[in-house]
Amino acid sequence: MTNWGRDVYPNTSSDFPSDEAGTSLPELIVAMAVGFVILTAAVELLSSLQHRFTNQQVSLAQQQDVRLSLELLSEELHLAAPDSLFVMKQDEVEFEANINGIFSTVSAPVLLRQTEIKVLDGRDWPERKIILICWNDRCETMTLARDGQRSVLTVTQPVLTAIPSGAFVTIRNRVRYYTRRDENGSLRLLRQVDGGASVLVGDIQEMRLSYWNGQGRQETQAPFVRRIVVELTLAGRSTRAVREISLRD
Repeated sequence: MTNWGRDVYPNTSSDFPSDEAGTSLPELIVAMAVGFVILTAAVELLSSLQHRFTNQQVSLAQQQDVRLSLELLSEELHLAAPDSLFVMKQDEVEFEANINGIFSTVSAPVLLRQTEIKVLDGRDWPERKIILICWNDRCETMTLARDGQRSVLTVTQPVLTAIPSGAFVTIRNRVRYYTRRDENGSLRLLRQVDGGASVLVGDIQEMRLSYWNGQGRQETQAPFVRRIVVELTLAGRSTRAVREISLRD
């Protein structure tokens, strides 16, 4: 028999404990601290790798500069004759050479007091350059008064010695390799051609030049020098780049 006076519906109220629990503030603080430590370590690692990569790139670029500079020095110094060495120091060498391979031939006899010299091709001969004219066992040095023309070179002073047709004419560049410190005290290797200077390698420790004669002994007199040894050391590195250069006979 049904008891109509009682509630027959089931109890729907939540009388049971929940399995879900909220995160407490101390736990959140600890998690944030751990995350911050991990993030800091990752940033430091990334910064260290980037710094190492940058140093490697700088080192490779500097080594490339050294290699190219020594190749250039070797090529130009190999064009110099012993008697064209003007400065022979441990950290500096200065000489004359036709570094761009510009040459021509006198096409007509040059008489006394003339300032125009007929040549086979006088193009690309810049104004104020020193030229050397040689015939038989004699050579004369002159200065160009203006840019060369197709068949004429004009010099600043009248010719004092008659020059025969067929004489050989070349440009003489004044070349200088030397070291100087910049405003920060870093030592640099520079190259100067006919008065214009440029930096070849920066932040070097030392450039050492030594001069040797044909008997394998060190030499102090230019006419007897047959080879020059160049040693270049970069700052902060123990390795040296060494190049031995023979002069033109």
